[in-house]
Amino acid sequence: DGMASCGASGSAIGDDDDDEGTDEDEPPVQIHRAEFRSHRPVVVSEVPVYVCVKEKSGRLFEDRGECRSIRYRWMRGPVIKPCVFHPHKTSQFRDVTKTFQYYCSKECFLRGWHTLPEAHWNDSKEVEDFPSEDKTEWVEIAGTRTYCPTSQDIDRPLRLDIIPLMEDGSDAIKGGMSITTGTVIPTPKEARTRRMISNGGQFNAEWLSKQFKVMNWNVLADLYTNEHQYPYCEKWALSWTWRKHLIVKELKSMTADIITLQEVQKDAFEEWFKPELAEAGYEGAFQSKRREPVFHKGKYTVEGCATFFKTTRFRRVDKHTFDYDKISANTRRAGQVDGDRGLPRWKGDSAGNIALVMVLEDLTLQATQDWQAKGAGGGHKLCVVNTHILADTEATDVKLWQVHLMLQSLESTQLKDMPLLVCGDFNSTPDSAVYEYLCQGLVRREHSDLVKLKSDPCGLVDMVEAGHSLRLATAYESCNGKEAAYTNYTEDFKGTLDYIFFSSELLAVLAVSQVDDESQLSQEVALPSSTRPSDHLSLVATFMFREQMPVHNLAGQVDHAQHHYARGYAVGGAGAS
Repeated sequence: DGMASCGASGSAIGDDDDDEGTDEDEPPVQIHRAEFRSHRPVVVSEVPVYVCVKEKSGRLFEDRGECRSIRYRWMRGPVIKPCVFHPHKTSQFRDVTKTFQYYCSKECFLRGWHTLPEAHWNDSKEVEDFPSEDKTEWVEIAGTRTYCPTSQDIDRPLRLDIIPLMEDGSDAIKGGMSITTGTVIPTPKEARTRRMISNGGQFNAEWLSKQFKVMNWNVLADLYTNEHQYPYCEKWALSWTWRKHLIVKELKSMTADIITLQEVQKDAFEEWFKPELAEAGYEGAFQSKRREPVFHKGKYTVEGCATFFKTTRFRRVDKHTFDYDKISANTRRAGQVDGDRGLPRWKGDSAGNIALVMVLEDLTLQATQDWQAKGAGGGHKLCVVNTHILADTEATDVKLWQVHLMLQSLESTQLKDMPLLVCGDFNSTPDSAVYEYLCQGLVRREHSDLVKLKSDPCGLVDMVEAGHSLRLATAYESCNGKEAAYTNYTEDFKGTLDYIFFSSELLAVLAVSQVDDESQLSQEVALPSSTRPSDHLSLVATFMFREQMPVHNLAGQVDHAQHHYARGYAVGGAGAS
């Protein structure tokens, strides 16, 4: 049929010996269970292994390398090439009569047979090197419990033999186990370059010394990655051992001065993001959501927001946390919301969402005007808000309530006098009440999100109609006249949920990064994929501090027409009147 199998498999040690032995023949321990925590190993990333051992007494325990009654043996298998059509998938078949290529499925095999251009065919002589069952060789490469694949392992499976030892130190015949990985894949290549689009097509060389770059990204916590949620994504591409490399490469490639991340697990912050970004000159802070820890891959963890900044450009002045649940309860107790009517509809009366607020001082640029916020060293002060709003699609009132509490918290402190960056995953589209409230300062009573509310226990409609005084715009709408087409791209939802809002009277947006179009995002059905490690896309924008004082009307309030002019003004404060 012109097709040969390329699969590799492992087997349990001693399974073929069914004879019952005496106690003297039994090792002190046997392997009860063993598994890899990721499907495809990645070069330079330690292969995560779980090994459960059973003693003669019946007690079970996890061996982390301390058990002296076990030895480990890592083996390297034969080369198994990737599919010619899907390089991110391991081949299962090879055409040995026509194209001599590798394919991941029968469908790909037939497609290759009928349509693959001859220029992509392999040399027929190479078929002699095709590994058959009697020609496959496994080579021992390590005798430790842990192993980090090298470049020599690429396109080869790894096998871990877990062998119990007898009292005299010899290998036991029974009770062991072997487990086999998928083929090893190389560390992800350098991140894709992304073109920056300048505001209004203008750019002044003088701004290069004044600008600072901001990056926002929901990186998709490992807690939420499963085959049910992302059935189209290969297991190995969904694994944290693969995704973490792609994420950090993209973060470093953008060389942003400020980075705001959502869905960062606490353990990932401490073990990966913090040390990796410290090497690139960043300092960071983390704040978890107010939720119960989740048991995930052998330990309890939580996820939340993390903010990083380049220590050569900024220094940290202060840090705050806006706990929406706590602020809401305090608001009720203060009598600002009728206690008899209670809070808006929450899941379990506790959504757990938060905002991480960081005040920074610019170490490069001095604030020269009296009206500009200054740090102790005379540099510009900047308030960076990083938030992740509730995801529940049915709870539009809760989303709006959380945003209202965030804005109210900013307005009630001196933070309102600083240039603001409000970044995050708002789980709200550009036609939502949340977006209208942030950008316009109020929400029309006839907005569909308000009209469909079945109840309004907090008097939310009146609050958002009264509005807020912070003058905010979004980086992408200000530069492009519209938001990015997609910041979240899955099978179930494709649209914009993430934004970088900024104080349009105190900051000017100079440029934004181009976001991938649908033809690129759909190459592997949806996100995440083998090249894009999150279901969200990162947003990047460059800003500078405005140098001209905002125009005020006689009542002492910022003129509304000037606000809209400032939002669309290409350069911002440089000569505006």
